[in-house]
Amino acid sequence: MTDFEKSRIVAHGPSTRPVQIDGGGVVGFGPEALHDVVRQARENFIAMNVEHLNMLPPIGRWSDGEVKTMDDGEQQVMLFGETLDQFTASADFDDPFQSGDLGGEAPARLEVKLQVESRNFDPAVWAEAQAECPLPIEPVHKWSSLPPIEWLISVPVAWGAAKFLGSFLERMGEAIADGLLDWLKSTSRKAHEPGRDRYVTLSFDLPDRRAVYGFIPFAADDEELAAARNALDSAGTLAEVAGRMNDGVATDAHLVAYLFDGTEWRLAWFVTDAGAFRTKYFTENLPDPEKFLGRPLV
Repeated sequence: MTDFEKSRIVAHGPSTRPVQIDGGGVVGFGPEALHDVVRQARENFIAMNVEHLNMLPPIGRWSDGEVKTMDDGEQQVMLFGETLDQFTASADFDDPFQSGDLGGEAPARLEVKLQVESRNFDPAVWAEAQAECPLPIEPVHKWSSLPPIEWLISVPVAWGAAKFLGSFLERMGEAIADGLLDWLKSTSRKAHEPGRDRYVTLSFDLPDRRAVYGFIPFAADDEELAAARNALDSAGTLAEVAGRMNDGVATDAHLVAYLFDGTEWRLAWFVTDAGAFRTKYFTENLPDPEKFLGRPLV
């Protein structure tokens, strides 16, 4: 049974008009970038998230768009999308994404980068954090007054069905394994509204733009981050799922998401053209979104 009726959604997207964003800075887009947004909406699955919390399954997808010239002469993207049917499992079931042979060879070293919304920090604080980060950093911009404190580790998937043994964190490099968690702790404390909970997202990005997510939530007062280390160490489970998908398993799944339960990775939800499917485990153990936003959901 679905949670709500499927409906068509139209939204004003980015434009060539310069916009002052909260936290400082001016953002504007060139005409080529606007047309690229439309192309991506038509060719790829672009999730429609709630309050930029990608820990929650998307409520819809953007599937089309057009670039319009406005009355002031500036150009703007009009995005067209539709809501996704939402399904919730009433009982536990076997994880369909962890079945299949693992006969390939896993890479010994992974090239990864960290994506962060820098407006969670004062400019001077963020400049210092960038200089000290053991991972390359790519800034991202989310159109909200104060986005959640999310540390997204992007991992390009260049392998097939392969077994990942040992510590996954160490595959990022010894210096990263030693310094990443300390950096996360110290930098999180310097964010705006540091009393909010935060989370690490592992994003295994397939060449066809599908992705496997792993979410590691942790509280603002968590000084040890032991669960986060265990989650990163055992993320080979997610790498194996991504490798199977890269080899052609579950080709109808656009996004597959896992939540770390303190000991192991548990399937949380997945999205196909038919809709978004939540597991019973995720429904019963969903972290409180308000703790990440610092306010109620809109």
